Amino acid sequence: MVATFLSDDVINSKELRDNLKQWFEKAYINPVSIRSGDKKLVLLNREHAKDMYLLNHYSKMIIQFCQEQNSGQINRSVAFPWIRHLSEKAIAEFRKELLSTFEDVIHNRNWLALEEMIGAWIATAEAMTNPEMVELLGSDLNSEEFTRVE
Repeated sequence: MVATFLSDDVINSKELRDNLKQWFEKAYINPVSIRSGDKKLVLLNREHAKDMYLLNHYSKMIIQFCQEQNSGQINRSVAFPWIRHLSEKAIAEFRKELLSTFEDVIHNRNWLALEEMIGAWIATAEAMTNPEMVELLGSDLNSEEFTRVE
């Protein structure tokens, strides 16, 4: 199966030069390919390019993480090296949240949501390296022991 990457208009450099404004306006909505001999370029909306880059970046990271998890190498994760500080239960929760958040991001392009979710899990893993924090998290927290800060 061959996937069409860009279903765009293909023009030559002379046509671009002759109708620059028209092609720039079109490129804002859909990519426009420009051929000049063997050289091939694409005019592409910057936001679309950012989405393509981030989608590629996070897809590679998530696939690598899933492969590490499937092969039992999660304690030596390259994708998320901090994950070794999490329990197996926490890793399962992270994976579920990662895939769910990534699916949402694919549809709404809110990359910040994915970055914030990963950042929160990094903070959780860092907290797990602190023995006092681990003891506090593992204890039965009673509301009488704490004072509300406003």
